[in-house]
Amino acid sequence: MKPARCLLLALGLFVVYIESEARVEDSEDDQGKPLDGCGSHARFVEPPGNYSCECLTGFESKKWPSGFNNKSDNDCTDIDECQQNASICGPNGHCINIKGDYHCKCKPGFVKSQKNDRKICRDINECIPENPCDKNANCTNFPGGYKCKCRNGYFQYQKDILDGKEIIKCKENSCPVTSEDNCSNTQTSLCNFEKHLGDLCQSSLSAKKLKDPNVLLMALLTLLDEGIKELEAESPVQRHRIATKMMESVEGFLRVWAFSQRRAFRTEHNKGTELTMEIRTPRNWSQSPAQLSHSQTQMKLNWEAASKEGEGLSLIGLITYRGFESILTEADVEGEVWEQVGKSPPWAQVAGKPTYKVLSRVAAAFVGHSETSSLSAPVTVTFSHQNADSKPDVKVICAFWQPVNGSGRWSERGCTRLNTSTATTTHCQCDHLTSFAVLMAFYDVEDWNLTIITKIGLVVSLVCLFLSILTFLFCRAIRGIRTTLHLHLCLALFVAHVIFLLGAGNPSNKMVCAVVAGMLHYFFLSVFCWMLLEGVELYLMVVQVFKTHSLKHWHLYFVGYGLPAILVGLSAAINSKGYGNKHCWLSRENGFLWSFLGPVSLIIMVNAAVFVVTVWKLSQKFTDINPDMTKLKKQRVLTITAIAQLCILGTTWIFGMFQISNNTLVMSYIFTILNSLQGLFIFLLHCLLKKQVRDDYYRWFCQSRCSKGQGSDKYSDFSSTSASNTLRAQKSFRESGM
Repeated sequence: MKPARCLLLALGLFVVYIESEARVEDSEDDQGKPLDGCGSHARFVEPPGNYSCECLTGFESKKWPSGFNNKSDNDCTDIDECQQNASICGPNGHCINIKGDYHCKCKPGFVKSQKNDRKICRDINECIPENPCDKNANCTNFPGGYKCKCRNGYFQYQKDILDGKEIIKCKENSCPVTSEDNCSNTQTSLCNFEKHLGDLCQSSLSAKKLKDPNVLLMALLTLLDEGIKELEAESPVQRHRIATKMMESVEGFLRVWAFSQRRAFRTEHNKGTELTMEIRTPRNWSQSPAQLSHSQTQMKLNWEAASKEGEGLSLIGLITYRGFESILTEADVEGEVWEQVGKSPPWAQVAGKPTYKVLSRVAAAFVGHSETSSLSAPVTVTFSHQNADSKPDVKVICAFWQPVNGSGRWSERGCTRLNTSTATTTHCQCDHLTSFAVLMAFYDVEDWNLTIITKIGLVVSLVCLFLSILTFLFCRAIRGIRTTLHLHLCLALFVAHVIFLLGAGNPSNKMVCAVVAGMLHYFFLSVFCWMLLEGVELYLMVVQVFKTHSLKHWHLYFVGYGLPAILVGLSAAINSKGYGNKHCWLSRENGFLWSFLGPVSLIIMVNAAVFVVTVWKLSQKFTDINPDMTKLKKQRVLTITAIAQLCILGTTWIFGMFQISNNTLVMSYIFTILNSLQGLFIFLLHCLLKKQVRDDYYRWFCQSRCSKGQGSDKYSDFSSTSASNTLRAQKSFRESGM
């Protein structure tokens, strides 16, 4: 029972404690002061004076303004500060009364002050820290707001009000600007075009939304057709340069014109140069791509690819020029298809330059911005054109006009000709936007007849070069410095032909292809160096008779094998990537091909001069050598001598230089026949047509020996050591020709 009594006693003490605490709390106000019945919105005054109660701040007693003593006297009411002082929040705030206080609500563009009086509203500078305007606009702050204005060189094409704030969009003003100082006599046509185009462009900006916007477009197309006609009188270089600038200026004008209208629309023009444009707002986009059509061209492009983040309008346009197909010919072309010139000899890559013609109209696809080098979705352009030739040596290429160094060239990089194309319709798909066209390329070098001639000629030359090498090695009757030169020329040419037939034109292994290109570079340079030595020796024999054997063997080997090694080594050190293109030859990029063309051109010019001097000197010495020789025989001997020297000196390679221009099919055949059969000509003219060589052949095959005296009589003219100038001239003539 004792635990129960203890529990009851504890509960009683707890109840007494709770009641005492409640009485204490009831006797205190919010500040811990005991209340004495002052009432609501009032407080006890300590120490008390005449009055023990007063109204709280923000309240007043009209009956007892100084205070009161009893709760029954409490008549404290709220003070309306807003009514008492209408300007209490300042000029930029609005006063709102609340119980016991007031609140200032700032007008748009203002915020409460951070100073002592936090109820005063101050202006917000919206232009800092970040510019709220378009990135191409300047922000100007004023009390309660800000204003945006496009920078110089830009124009306003869109204006919206969002949350009471003005939102504008600025576009670059790409109207052509012509300076009179830059207009020389050679630029008159371009300056006139840009001047008139600039006037039209400024008119579109000043007129804002035109009632009939087609008026300016028709004026543009008329100006464009007239400008293209004027280009026909210019040189090809000037035509390409001016046409490039014209296309850039026209696209810039169309962007300005379209965005200056500030609305979605579609326009078409089908007379002369054709133009179609469509501009939409983002909410008017459709899932299907935009399709623009002309009489001979069609374009398909997704709206998302045409849009640019932050722009309120999207533009897609297509312009098909009338007359540019002839203006933009004769320009350079780059691309993989263009570089496929077949398994032709290495020299044919320069000499046999392919030709082309622009098969379709030139069409420019453009959008509202200029950042079109890489589209999110490809553009498809379809061209209708005349029937394309289906010969194996003709290729149809999808190409675009690429501005380069103030002019331009055709390129196929980034464009693909789709398999759905036909003989009269070509579908081109590209990952960028510019001016497109279809080129029909004629690969003269890939002519099947030339390929057959090249292969057969090289095989025949290899056989003849092998026989010539054996002859020069074992025929004792013709041994001498000239024979040594012939021997090493044939060796270098033999190796070059073998490497070409086995390795060139098969670039499956890039490393092997680069090695093949380097070896071809070396051995063809070696061939020309030995040809140069042939020319030097011939000059010493014919022009300076007494210096026939002035060349030393170590001189010959250094020039014939050492000098090409130095040239190839320097070329590889400067640009090792220049070896091993698709044809296992030298690359044309950065002028690397001139590491072969430069030395070859110099040697050909030197040997050509030696050839002319040699023939002239020999024709003068005919009378001294044999006064009884008839005129007809002199002409026959001189002709054979000239042909023999042409083959040895390599001057037949000069025909390759004439293939740089177009329409040189005849030169291609002459060049290919003469140089692929060079080994045959060397064997015929320097082995079979020499009597002492034929006698050795006869002795080898018939296994019979000529009498010693007879042999001495036959070779007496060639083995004489007489110091007579006449006999030396006779020997020089015979060695140089027959």
